[in-house]
Amino acid sequence: MKTNTSRLIFTLVTVVVMCLNVIACTTATTTSTALSTTTFQTSSTTSISPTGSTSTSTTSTSAAASGLDKIQHFVFIMQENRSFDSYFGTYPGANGIPAGVSFVDPHDGTTVTPYHDTSDINLGGPHGWINAQNDIDNGKMDGFLNQAYKGTNADGTPFVPSKKAGHNPQDVMGYHDYHEIPNYWNYAHLYVLQDSMFESVASYSLPAHLYMLAAQSGGYTGYKQTQPSTYNFPEITELLTSGKIDWKYYVTSGTLPDTDDDQVVGSQSQEQQDPDKYTLWNPLPAFPKVQNDPAERSRLQGTSQFYIDAAAGNLPQVSWVIPSSPVSEHPPAGVKEGMAYVTGLVNAIMQGPDWSTTAIFISWDDWGGFYDHVTPPQVDQYGYGIRVPGLVISPYAKENYIDHNTYSFESWLKIVEERFDVNPMTARDTNATDMLSAFDFTQKPRLPYIFKPNGDTAYPAPLQKISH
Repeated sequence: MKTNTSRLIFTLVTVVVMCLNVIACTTATTTSTALSTTTFQTSSTTSISPTGSTSTSTTSTSAAASGLDKIQHFVFIMQENRSFDSYFGTYPGANGIPAGVSFVDPHDGTTVTPYHDTSDINLGGPHGWINAQNDIDNGKMDGFLNQAYKGTNADGTPFVPSKKAGHNPQDVMGYHDYHEIPNYWNYAHLYVLQDSMFESVASYSLPAHLYMLAAQSGGYTGYKQTQPSTYNFPEITELLTSGKIDWKYYVTSGTLPDTDDDQVVGSQSQEQQDPDKYTLWNPLPAFPKVQNDPAERSRLQGTSQFYIDAAAGNLPQVSWVIPSSPVSEHPPAGVKEGMAYVTGLVNAIMQGPDWSTTAIFISWDDWGGFYDHVTPPQVDQYGYGIRVPGLVISPYAKENYIDHNTYSFESWLKIVEERFDVNPMTARDTNATDMLSAFDFTQKPRLPYIFKPNGDTAYPAPLQKISH
C-alpha cells in the first residue's frame, strides 16, 4: 500500500513538473515571437516607446555557483565603427577573411581584394540602416564597396574619391593587424577574443548604444525617422539603482562625428559631447528617470573621474566608458590614437586596487562600413547587425582563448543581470548568451599586464603562467 501511494505521488509530481516546463517554454516562445513581430516604425516621432515583450522572469544562473561572484566590477568600453574583419580578419585561429574574396569597384571597375591597410586614418563607409541592408545583401556580404561611394560630406555634398589615406572608398576592404594595433592583438593573445560578436541592431551608433543599455531601441533605427528626444522604456541603470547597485557612465568630453546624419563619412563635426548632454553616444539623459533625478544624473561623469576612481579603488560595480571623437576610432579618427586611449583605460584598472575583482569588456558599436564576411544571424527585424570585435580582459579570463559563441550587446546586459540578480528587460537580454565561457574561475587571479599606450610592446607578448 505504501509502495502504491509513493508511486502515485511520484507520478503526480512528474506530471506537475512537466506542465510547468511546458508553460515555461510556451512563455519563452511567446516572448521571442512578440519581439519578432513588432511593427517596424517609419513615422517621425519625438518619443520612443518599448518594442517587444518585457520579461519578469528571474535569472537562472547562480552567480555564486558559476564563480561569477568573484567579479565585483564590470567595465564596458565601447569604441566606434570597426568590423571584426577590419581588425582581426587575419588573427590566427579566428573566423577571419576567407581566401579568394574579391569585389569589383563600381567607380573604376577594378578588382579589389582585402588588403593590409597600414594607414592610421581611414574613410570607412556609410553605416545607417539602409547601408547595412545593402552591405549584407541577403547574406552575400558584398555591398561594402558600392555603399562606400554613397557617403557624403558633413554639409551634404558628395565627397571626392581619391587614393589618399582617409579619402579612399576602397579602404572598406582594408584590414589592420598587429603592426597598427599591437595592443589589441596582445589583449586577444593574452585574454579572450570573441569572433562572433554582433552589433545588436543593423544601424548606426544611437540605436546600438540604446541596445547596449536597454536591449532595445524602441523601434528606432534612424531610417526615415526623426531622432527621438526622449525614451519611455526601461534601461539597465534604473534597475541597478533600484537594486542598490552602484553604476557610473563615464563620458569623454570633446567633439562628436556623424551627429546629425548616419550617412556622413570622413568628416569631423564640432558638436560638443559632455557627460550630462544627450548625444548619439550618450542617450541616458533622454531617459526621464535619469534626466529628472539629480542623484542619477550625477552618475554621468567625465572620463577624467574614471582614472581617479580606478586609482583610488572606487570603481563602481558597473560602468561604461564612452570616447570622444578623436579617440573613438570612428573615421577620421586614427586607429592608433584609439588604441592608446583604450590601453590607458585598461592600464588604469590594472594598476589600481580593483584589478583582482574586475572584468573588462571591449567592443565597437557598429561596423563603420568596413567589410566583414559573416552573415549576421536574423533574430528579429532589427538585428543582428554586422559583426564587430569583442575582447574580455580579467584576472579570471582564459588565456589565448578564442570564444566562438554568438554574442551581441545584450550579452553584456545578461552577465550583469546574472551577477546582480536583476531581471531582464526584453526578449533580447532574456535569450542572450552570457559570457561565462570567457572565464575560468578556478584559476588564481592573474597578475596585470601593462602595455605602453603607443603600442611599443611587441606582439605576441609572452604568455603568463597560470596556476589553479
